[in-house]
Amino acid sequence: MSNETITARVFTALNENPDITIEELEKDDKRSTVTAARNFWRKTRHKIYMSSSSVSDPVETARKTLLRAAKQGLTEAQGRDLAIDAGVAHGTAFAVAAQVYRDFRRQQPNLKGSRGSWTVVTENGLEIPVCHNIRVDWTQNPPHYNDAFKKVSKKYEHWLLALKNGYAVIQKGKVEEGVETRARDSYLGIYRIDQLKERLAPDGKTATVTFRLLAEESGVPKVAITTGGMRVTTERTDDLRNALLTIAYRAERTTKQSGKETTTISKWKEFGFQSADAMADHLEGLYHRQEGLCALSGVRMTLTAGEWCVSPDRIDSNGHYTPDNLQLVANCVNMMKGATPNDQFLVQLETIKKVGS
Repeated sequence: MSNETITARVFTALNENPDITIEELEKDDKRSTVTAARNFWRKTRHKIYMSSSSVSDPVETARKTLLRAAKQGLTEAQGRDLAIDAGVAHGTAFAVAAQVYRDFRRQQPNLKGSRGSWTVVTENGLEIPVCHNIRVDWTQNPPHYNDAFKKVSKKYEHWLLALKNGYAVIQKGKVEEGVETRARDSYLGIYRIDQLKERLAPDGKTATVTFRLLAEESGVPKVAITTGGMRVTTERTDDLRNALLTIAYRAERTTKQSGKETTTISKWKEFGFQSADAMADHLEGLYHRQEGLCALSGVRMTLTAGEWCVSPDRIDSNGHYTPDNLQLVANCVNMMKGATPNDQFLVQLETIKKVGS
């Protein structure tokens, strides 16, 4: 007799009589198999056993149900019950619940670990990286930041000043139903910093900083120079601006991590722009001058992730991120240019032109 037949027979008996004993269930079957089946049934909190789901997409149904349960503060067992009640088979409900609640537990407050890469954009266009040891409770709405600093120094004061009247640009995971699911589905979230509070210890040597991250925005302030030399801020919410700013931040982080900068002056020479926002300004102008077309293939570029997403290309690959050394190309073209010998690249480029025409 197969294990599947044993399990089906045991669950049928349990559905008919929840108080049946192991001895009555055992009969000629192995006791361990019967015990395992009964324990599994007990974990479902006396739900009716189903050999298969009664919904068309059980995994998606379970995921949505369990995400809502996690957001409502229900336990994993309660979430599984809701999924089973919705018509999901026991095994599917258990598997999806394990994944959803594992992700949910990762973001609970007081857990150590990085919550992504942060950059603070101040009102005057200055970008300052936030400390690596980040504490954010994403379960609150709006999310709350809380961290303790062991040393109050000039670096700390500089960092704190950047947070005032600033925006937090955060590389974070995809959020569904209020629960962050996977870090690999990351993107740059842009939040306004609000209610910044600093609490110093009596000795003045340590501090605790808290603030809220307001509702995510679709753009960041565009900083411009007026005729009087004063910097002004205007809101930009279009997808193009957001996409190009994301590119600019990645380019800036690449140059900062290259190990070639030893001073602030040489860093800006390497990056070639006063700020990531300034680079985004330049890229926006390039995009319009190129009419949204790839500079090398002539194919129209997209603003969403993928092979045809807009990508900055250094005309001279040995050069830097400077205004005279940049053009916009499709992401797939940029990748081929860097990984393919020039003669092969030109052949592939002609193929792309024919496909895109």
